[in-house]
Amino acid sequence: MDLKTLTPRCIHPMVAVALCGLWLWVVGAAVDARSAEGVLVDRIVAQVNDDIITLYELNRKVAPYIKRVQAMARPLEEERRMIYELREKVLNQMVDEKLTDQEIERYNIRVSEEAIDNTIEEMKKQRRMTDQQLRDSLQKEGLTMEEYRTQMENQILRVRLVNREVKSKIVITDEDIRAYYEKNKAQYVGEGRVDLRHAMMAVSPSAGEAEKQALRDKMAVIRQKVIDGNPFDDAVRESVPSAEIKDVGYLGSFALNDLAPQILAALEGLKTGDVTDIVDTGQSLQLFYVEAMHEGQGKTLEEVSAEIENILYDEIVNQKFMTWLTDLRERSHIRIIR
Repeated sequence: MDLKTLTPRCIHPMVAVALCGLWLWVVGAAVDARSAEGVLVDRIVAQVNDDIITLYELNRKVAPYIKRVQAMARPLEEERRMIYELREKVLNQMVDEKLTDQEIERYNIRVSEEAIDNTIEEMKKQRRMTDQQLRDSLQKEGLTMEEYRTQMENQILRVRLVNREVKSKIVITDEDIRAYYEKNKAQYVGEGRVDLRHAMMAVSPSAGEAEKQALRDKMAVIRQKVIDGNPFDDAVRESVPSAEIKDVGYLGSFALNDLAPQILAALEGLKTGDVTDIVDTGQSLQLFYVEAMHEGQGKTLEEVSAEIENILYDEIVNQKFMTWLTDLRERSHIRIIR
């Protein structure tokens, strides 16, 4: 288990996309402050423009994740390092949250109680949770329903901020969608198959270049006959003595992704009835005849257009959001107090 599995996650799926970058920046850590009597005291650990983050707030937020680290029973030194890194990440997240909260206030973005209710109900529906199951889950995390609603409110507000500052300014064109579909066509069309025949001529390890070229010339004759319309097996038998042919005939039906890269490359762009160029494996020369090319039966561009548009939005939103947040950081006064 690494720290990525321990850092906080947004519960609402929209927020998981919009705010996933918040976990990736590391600024600094706050350490426990104790009085001379050894009693934990509160203090400021970060200043974000006119707002502050206290040690109490940091400790409270990081506590559930520290428990998970401690439950792993790692060596003491490793446990301390993991907790230190966790505190850094959580503090940095809190700084980013302060910055976004300040922008939310500046733009007077608000969310209704009904919107919070709908978001929670949608989350329960997606996770197939009852209201009691949700409350039990929150109790294990040390949260009340009121605290959870506050979290959801903050997450919705930040999504609306992202929409205002980033997402509303993104335009995805039909060309963008088509380019993504073509690049990832195998994912949508499904795995194609090919039925192959082949002819193989062995190359002796001691063969010189002249002997190898003579074999290539014979294979070239076979290939040209096939291109001219002769049946593949007939073209082989008419062109080369059977003693020189190591193997000829039906090879089998193969998923394209299961073929060796060299053969797959030779088949690129071919269709039923085509023959490959001569494939030199080092130990043999081969020709492959496409007896049948079966395209995968998947989804058309029209069927997945909306899905691809959402994927492209998410990718661009993440990039632009991090750029926006970086710029916001540079324009802000942020001070980590050690």
